Amino acid sequence: MARELVVKAQFQRAYDRLEASEQERIKKALRLLQHYLQGGIVPLGLGLKKLGPGVYEFRAGLALRGIYVEEGPVLALALLGSHDDVRRFLRRA
Repeated sequence: MARELVVKAQFQRAYDRLEASEQERIKKALRLLQHYLQGGIVPLGLGLKKLGPGVYEFRAGLALRGIYVEEGPVLALALLGSHDDVRRFLRRA
């Protein structure tokens, strides 16, 4: 069964600041993530990695990463940024 993705405000703000080409890469990565959530097979290029209990990273290129967090029955898109942003997020979590 597919789980619902919700977008946190921090993720949306970071997305809104991106250039159109980077937004397209994020959209593609989110489509791949949805494919994974529906079928259970990790698509090539998504770079899905478990970072901790209920915390996962996906890639939208070499420098752009996203974080989603399991929050009960939903998956919350919590962060969009660089590898350093991901490290800071994990230190605060």
